[in-house]
Amino acid sequence: MKRNGSRGCMTRKTRFGSRERDWLKGDTQRGCVCLYGASEPQAPALAPPSSSAAQPDLRLVLCSTRTTVEELSNQRDGLGLYLQLHGDLIRRLDPSERPLQIVYDYLTTMGYEDPLRIQQEAANSDLSCMVRFFSERPVNADQQDRTLLKGVFNVRKGKTQLHKWAERQVILCGTCLIVASVKDSLTGKLHILPLVGGKVEEVKRKQCLMFSSAGPQAQTYYVTFDTLPEHQRWHRQASKVVSQTVSLVDLSCYSLEEVPEYLLYCQDITHLNLRHNFIRLDAPGGLCNFNRSYSAM
Repeated sequence: MKRNGSRGCMTRKTRFGSRERDWLKGDTQRGCVCLYGASEPQAPALAPPSSSAAQPDLRLVLCSTRTTVEELSNQRDGLGLYLQLHGDLIRRLDPSERPLQIVYDYLTTMGYEDPLRIQQEAANSDLSCMVRFFSERPVNADQQDRTLLKGVFNVRKGKTQLHKWAERQVILCGTCLIVASVKDSLTGKLHILPLVGGKVEEVKRKQCLMFSSAGPQAQTYYVTFDTLPEHQRWHRQASKVVSQTVSLVDLSCYSLEEVPEYLLYCQDITHLNLRHNFIRLDAPGGLCNFNRSYSAM
C-alpha cells in the first residue's frame, strides 16, 4: 500500500510499542482499530494493558476480528461506534458488527490475500484515512447548518417601535422560523413563522435581519446576531428558504438517524428529501412519528 503524504496520521503516540507487538504475535486475527473522538484513554479490548499513551483524537484500540462493537462499547459506558468509508456517509455500527473484521474485509477487497500482510496493513494508523471509526457521531458545521440553526438572540416582533427587544431562543429549521416565548427554553409558547414566499432582509441595525411571512396576515420578526459570520450564515440559509417555489426541505446524504423534531412545526412542508440517510420507520425520531404525510422525493 502506497503511503505518500500520509505521515500526518502517524505519530509516536499512535504507533505500536513492545506490548502491542507482543499482542499481534502468533495470531493473525489480532490487530487494532483507530478510534477517533475518544476523550480519555481506554483499556484495549481483549488485550493486555498497554503502556503507550494515546492521543485524545486518535487512539489505537487493540482487539481481534472476533471483537464486537458491543464488547468495545461496554468498556466505554455503553457508547456506540460509527463508521465512515472514504469520507462518505457516517453510519452507526450494529452491536454485533466486528470493527477489525470490517478492516480485514476492506483490505481483502483491495486485493490483499496473505493473512500476515493483512494484519500488518491493518495495524497502520494511516489506513484510518480510508476506514475511520468514531467513538461518537461527528457533526460538522455544514451538516448542522443544513439541518437547523439555533441560538439565543435579541428579538423584536412587528415593525412598530412599540415592541421591545428581548432575548429569545430562535430556531431556523426546514421552512420555518421558530421563536420561543421565554429565553433559552422551548417550554413556553412557540411562535411559528412560515418563510416560503416571505422575505428576509438586512436592516440598518448592525447585524440584524428582518424575517417576514407571506400572505395578507404576514408577521415580522427582527433578530440581531452577536457576530457577523452568524448573521451571514442565517441570512444565507433563510434566503434559500424564502425563494423556494415549493415547500422543500432537503436533508439528503447527511447520515441522519432521526428526523429533526423541529420539522414537526413546519406545517407548510410539501416535499421532504431524506434519501441516503439511516432513518428507520419505527425507531424514536423515525418517520412513523410524523402525524401527517409528506411527499418523499
